[in-house]
Amino acid sequence: MRDQHRSIGQVLDLLKGEFADITISKIRFLESQGLIDPERSQSGYRKFAEADVDRLRWILEQQRDHFLPLKVIKDRIARQDFDGPASNGGRGRTGDGVGDGAASSISGPGRPNPLGAGTVSVSLTVDEVAAASGLSQSKILELEKFGLIEPLGGGAPTQYGAEAVVVAKVAAGFLAHGLEPRHLRAYKSAAEREAGLLEQRIMPLVMQRTAHARKQSLDVLAELINLGSELRLSLLREALANHTRNR
Repeated sequence: MRDQHRSIGQVLDLLKGEFADITISKIRFLESQGLIDPERSQSGYRKFAEADVDRLRWILEQQRDHFLPLKVIKDRIARQDFDGPASNGGRGRTGDGVGDGAASSISGPGRPNPLGAGTVSVSLTVDEVAAASGLSQSKILELEKFGLIEPLGGGAPTQYGAEAVVVAKVAAGFLAHGLEPRHLRAYKSAAEREAGLLEQRIMPLVMQRTAHARKQSLDVLAELINLGSELRLSLLREALANHTRNR
């Protein structure tokens, strides 16, 4: 199948199981933005080689898993000379050596990798975070004011990392229900307390300063984060039981 070319409809059928929001129009838009460049037949029809499909899958993963704007994705492709999944599962390189390729060892079978999104190394302006999240610049700055996102150190204009886009997108959902950034400060405080607890557990491994111990610490950390998420959800359901159970 490596030398087979697919039509745009066949590419859609191939990827729609992985990406629920993919459409022919979206594929055409990504092409118009210069992110993919399939060949054309003599009659003008698009011919997607396997490398084109690999790149398209990687782009869609960056949007879905890391909430990256197209401008940032395009810059990463140009900077990395992206040529598909051969080197790292189609996900590209990450900024700190803890790549998505380690997801299976970090999260375990059937578990999501809770450390994936934060490993992407990008620098985004407030305009780019606003465009990616749908929030206004003033709301982005308000999220910063209440400590929900933090600017990267140094430089002007202010730059933010990939996690800022994740927080901003989630915050937009809260805002749609009338909850303002100041209300979300409680989540920040709870996260800081939980982080302190988990740091105590992995610190003996971190102090060993070996590659094996680092991998162990990431495995333990990912498992504890997933367990914490399950526990938090269960406790929240119980706390709201009076409003959710049939009476």
